[in-house]
Amino acid sequence: MKKYILIALAILVIGGGASYVYLGGLNSVEFTVEDVNDYHLVGRMFQGQADAKEIEDYFFEAKDFAIGGSIDGELTILHYNDTTLEKKEIKLFIGVLLNNAADTLDLPVGYTLVKVPAQKTIRATILANNAVIPGPETIEARLKEKAEETGLIPQTFTIEKYLSAKEMVIDMPVKN
Repeated sequence: MKKYILIALAILVIGGGASYVYLGGLNSVEFTVEDVNDYHLVGRMFQGQADAKEIEDYFFEAKDFAIGGSIDGELTILHYNDTTLEKKEIKLFIGVLLNNAADTLDLPVGYTLVKVPAQKTIRATILANNAVIPGPETIEARLKEKAEETGLIPQTFTIEKYLSAKEMVIDMPVKN
């Protein structure tokens, strides 16, 4: 009986490892310095507990706008590193990064337009499923390291662009 349990466990471990590899878990994260032209986002502001249902609701609503084509852009979360927040509280702007800056865009109800001035960013490009990517603290620390290596001063926020199920780009704009 023990033999069969060990075989079953081995299959699970091997299967889990294969899934990890298939999902891109062995892919490295590429960190680069990129030139950019200001970010224009439409979406909803959220500030509250990190496990609030509104985050998921806003995320899937924005995803529907981006994928459905009613807003031309990529699903994006602007994540503020606000040191005045309470423990387990976060501040996000969840929406769509516009492909074309448009001040005349008809905004969906409850949405606002946010412009983030930037000419240069430190970028993490991740080619893996979100289930197997490094944690946000690890990526943010590496972004800051890259900024330091290149003599740039990073802003206190990140811009997470969800390009597909297996591609994500995280920008940390730098101060001009």
